[in-house]
Amino acid sequence: MLNRRHLRIKVFQAIYSYLRGAKNDMGIGEKELITSVNRIHELFVFHVSVFTELHRFAEKTIEERKKKQLPTKEDLNPNLRFVDNELLKALTVSESLQESIEKYKISWIDNEDIIQKLYKQIEDSKAFARYMNAEEVDTDAQKSFVLKLYREFVADNDVLQDLFEDRSIHWIDDHYFVCGYVVKFFKGFSPKFSDNFRVPSLFKDLEDDTEFFKTLYRKTLLNNKEYEAIIMEKAKNWDVDRIAIVDFILMKMAVCELVKITSIPIKVTLNEYIELSKTYSTPKSRMFINGVLDKIVPELKEKGEIKKIGRGLMN
Repeated sequence: MLNRRHLRIKVFQAIYSYLRGAKNDMGIGEKELITSVNRIHELFVFHVSVFTELHRFAEKTIEERKKKQLPTKEDLNPNLRFVDNELLKALTVSESLQESIEKYKISWIDNEDIIQKLYKQIEDSKAFARYMNAEEVDTDAQKSFVLKLYREFVADNDVLQDLFEDRSIHWIDDHYFVCGYVVKFFKGFSPKFSDNFRVPSLFKDLEDDTEFFKTLYRKTLLNNKEYEAIIMEKAKNWDVDRIAIVDFILMKMAVCELVKITSIPIKVTLNEYIELSKTYSTPKSRMFINGVLDKIVPELKEKGEIKKIGRGLMN
């Protein structure tokens, strides 16, 4: 589920917090980094659980309407296309999802009104009407419908955002990343998964990924002054106070990754930090960081400080 770029972002945020004085204990900072990374999975499960609750609420609503004192013909013979949606049913019966919901103690009991209002908005929407009244809907159409509901009613829902943020302040920066993975998760549904639609794990390789972000965090901070000197040597025309702290952190992390992490190609490292600068720094930072790192790499190679294990990693 997590990719290396997002792990770099989490490390960047933790180092920024440390260097700005918010966390001046490296050990505490590392523990909070680990917690922040691990809770991304919880946010993912929270997002997905909205749909199991909507599905259950729809089933409950259908039954209640049948029991009305004066039920209509529609109440007695309801359109079941929403509750029979293959993806929604697979989510609701998923043991893997239910285990994760229980693990993270996610409950909607105190927020049933949110689900009720959300379902009413969906039920009144044009997308709902089109789906419910279509001549036929195959699996792709059912997935597309759920994805449309997610994008239009859940992903950027202010009420849900407030609920998530009340649970963890860490989730503010993880929101759009998690949204992307929910979309990917839903798109990956197939009827063959109907009885066993599993929630993806947080890491592709738990041990390797954990070692990566812990090493990147700790080694960057432990070698902070050394990496700063290396950077300033190649940025001679710049006063240290004129270099944005974000640029400094990204370049220090890049140097750390080049010399301390042997399994990542040089080109990948350089590209990743240039990409991060586009999001987290100024418009001119990309060229500045690229120029400085391009000068640093040959020198580190010459000194034998970059040691990559594997074919093609030195390029």
